[in-house]
Amino acid sequence: MAAPSPRADRGPPLALAAIALAAFVLLAAAALAVPAPRILSDEVRYTIAAGSLAEGDGLDLRGEEYGFGPVYPTLLAAVLAVVPDRDTAYPLLKLLNALLFSLTAVPLYLLARRLLPPWWSVGVAALSLAVPSSIYVSLVLTESAAYPASALALLAVVLALERTTVTRQLAVLGAVALAYLTRAQFAVLLPAFVAALVLVWIAVPDRRPRGLRSLRELWPTAAVVVLGVVALLVPLATGSAPAGLPSAYDDLWEGYDVGSVARWLVYHVVALELLVAVVPLAVAPIVLAGLIRDARAGGAAQAAFGSAFVTANASLLLVAAAFSSTEAGLDHLHDRYLFYVVPLWLVVLAVWLHDGLPRPLLATALGAALALVLPALVPFSKIAAEEGGVGVDAVVTYLWAEVNETAFEHFPDALAGRRLLAASVVALVVGGALLPRRRWWALGAATAGVILLGSVVAWRSSLHTAGDFEAALPDERTWVDDAVGSDARVTSLYVSADCATGPWSSTGLLLTEFFNRSVQGATHVADRDGSLLPSVDARVAADGSIVREEGGPIEADLVLAASAVRLRGRLLATGTEVPLGLWRVDAPLRLRDARSTRELQRTVCERAE
Repeated sequence: MAAPSPRADRGPPLALAAIALAAFVLLAAAALAVPAPRILSDEVRYTIAAGSLAEGDGLDLRGEEYGFGPVYPTLLAAVLAVVPDRDTAYPLLKLLNALLFSLTAVPLYLLARRLLPPWWSVGVAALSLAVPSSIYVSLVLTESAAYPASALALLAVVLALERTTVTRQLAVLGAVALAYLTRAQFAVLLPAFVAALVLVWIAVPDRRPRGLRSLRELWPTAAVVVLGVVALLVPLATGSAPAGLPSAYDDLWEGYDVGSVARWLVYHVVALELLVAVVPLAVAPIVLAGLIRDARAGGAAQAAFGSAFVTANASLLLVAAAFSSTEAGLDHLHDRYLFYVVPLWLVVLAVWLHDGLPRPLLATALGAALALVLPALVPFSKIAAEEGGVGVDAVVTYLWAEVNETAFEHFPDALAGRRLLAASVVALVVGGALLPRRRWWALGAATAGVILLGSVVAWRSSLHTAGDFEAALPDERTWVDDAVGSDARVTSLYVSADCATGPWSSTGLLLTEFFNRSVQGATHVADRDGSLLPSVDARVAADGSIVREEGGPIEADLVLAASAVRLRGRLLATGTEVPLGLWRVDAPLRLRDARSTRELQRTVCERAE
């Protein structure tokens, strides 16, 4: 057999580089078109932590512990340290996101190469960058850094499963540590690696360790397993968070209802099925059976990928389901925690297509049954939700909410959307089962088309939603910094009220804090603003002063609040659509015309009218 030409050897890497560059340009352009932040709780969190780090104060969150993975804010801090203001930095942060997301193509290509020829691997990497989850590039969220970090960890896991050398085990530990420091959920990739190693030993008896020397070579993995077991003993005994888990996740370390987790597990499998356009799930039993057969025949790459596919999906699906089952899950899907495994499913599809669409009867029937039955078990409202924030947590909801709305406009039938979903699933499953093998490209094109359509709808919805938030901002987004200087210290004061001013003042306050370095602390009267960011509990005393709930003054010289809140002092500036007022206040912090929390809430609503 003739050796490939040097040009042929260079072709796939050059194509991969071109795809990564094109993805960067397209994603950057799309992200820059999104005019404003909209997931304010998270975007404000990462920005102010990064700003604190850039200014030399460490990872600080409104004067309290940051409590999340440090990798992403550290990357943001590198931009904020050299840019004069946050309004200028904002588009640069999105360019950084686009770069990180696009670079994921490299580890994904190398991962796909374990089973596929170069050009097929280029295709997998390209489609992995086109997923609807690419909308996270437009948001100051950890997902843009977590995508390449998780891909690198999955690649390290597969390589170590192929040959479990000390060096490759240490590489797994390092890659998983990096992913964990980006998003804490990736701690599960370590037990996933251990479980995958056991699966390899079960599937391929010849790979089982024999003798003392073989066992000694597993010391990195064994040491981490022992440390992990010890770290779990404390939470099992006390109900606290595991040692080393970021403090922000303390409340999630609690008992879970098994039935609720199982239900959400099914929901997330369906979300994943729809996200990858059905066919990959339908053919997964076929491909996995083939990988097991090849593994038993000595295929190290097949054994490694198959076992990693099973355990990585199981682990991350369980994380997403467990989170959704809690009160913090807000009763909706969270494939925002899950899309990192989408490339694994695209590899599965590519392997099936490359192998000529094999259709053994039992595996084909099993895959088709799963693909057809599982969507019927999920309430349609979960995958076609119309609530504004659900789409970001579950990007599949963008497409099916649009389909449902369009269907209802043309066919005023409450079940029209669900019928279209069922018809789409059936068509894709039947196509996978019956399409002539020479038409293999049609299934690949259909999968790519559905994924790209989902991306287009998701980006369009992102532009529309972010436009609503942009409308709340003034022309000069840094209006607070402009009034008092970026080195000043301004306290944000949120007043919870049962009128439209309440939630909108929260939006204005958070948007202003995002763009203004001088806003560095927060206080709230009555209820919190829903952002989950640190804030001082306060109340209105009988003399009109605002004091801490437990007693003691609020120490602030400059205060940002809704203009309906009248403070004793001098109004320096106003801004945002709500609007907000920036005050230089007299000490102690006191209201002009309210002597109780209830009176303050009433007057705020009256002025808003």
